[in-house]
Amino acid sequence: MNPRSIFTFQHPTHNPTRSRTYTVNFFNTHITTVVTSTAAVARNWVYNLRNTHRDSLSDSSLVIGLGVQWRATFGPNPAWPTAATIQLSVGPQCLIFQLGHANSVPATLRLLLEDERVTFVGVHNGRDRDLLEDSWAELAVWNVVDVAKTEGFGNTSMEDMCGEVLGLHGTLKPREIGLSNWDDFWLSVDQVQYACVDAYVAYLLAVHLGYPKDDCYNVDDDDDDDHDDYNSDDYGGYGYGYGYDFENGYLDYEDYTNPYHYDSEWNYIG
Repeated sequence: MNPRSIFTFQHPTHNPTRSRTYTVNFFNTHITTVVTSTAAVARNWVYNLRNTHRDSLSDSSLVIGLGVQWRATFGPNPAWPTAATIQLSVGPQCLIFQLGHANSVPATLRLLLEDERVTFVGVHNGRDRDLLEDSWAELAVWNVVDVAKTEGFGNTSMEDMCGEVLGLHGTLKPREIGLSNWDDFWLSVDQVQYACVDAYVAYLLAVHLGYPKDDCYNVDDDDDDDHDDYNSDDYGGYGYGYGYDFENGYLDYEDYTNPYHYDSEWNYIG
């Protein structure tokens, strides 16, 4: 990411296996980012969120940036991906909860995700709900909105939306970081920054575009298998928004996770 406008540093901690705290500087906004697999730490983070934003919660105006990272699998028949992390962002606060290493999920987090008064937002997030529901934790999210889709941005990348809508130019989401090992307990600084910015930019875009909106809810109304809820036609026939070639539209999951489709600089070559 742009080293002049976006950089991250880690704070010292007495027990890094319990949680780590980082500050992600995003165009002079300092985002306090907590990385943890400990349910009690996640519980306290959600408690603080609910207390700080209790007015927005009570009048159903709370917007939360939501992101999910997974470990890409390679080969001719890649396995169905599983959620490794879930990240939430409200203002300059971000939680990266490492689902793949957690022994339990706090009830407060489950209740927050299922709260119909909360609008969870992302960009090109067509399968986030599936990834969470298919995880060992079976997390359900009531209201997930794809800001790019509902606002008619089509295949426009998050980076370009950030510049066009927010006037913040130079945001990058390196593909090699997106395809890195998100199951690793000791996430790198680059991974923390990537996950934080993913959720925070979604939050900024949604707030700037006036969310929540009554006509944008993306609620799962049926009892069928959610793998069928997002068909490829929703995304121009190019898959489910896992990644995309900015010139030619969306790539499907297999194309996105095939390392032979990239050059040494991680540019897509097909």
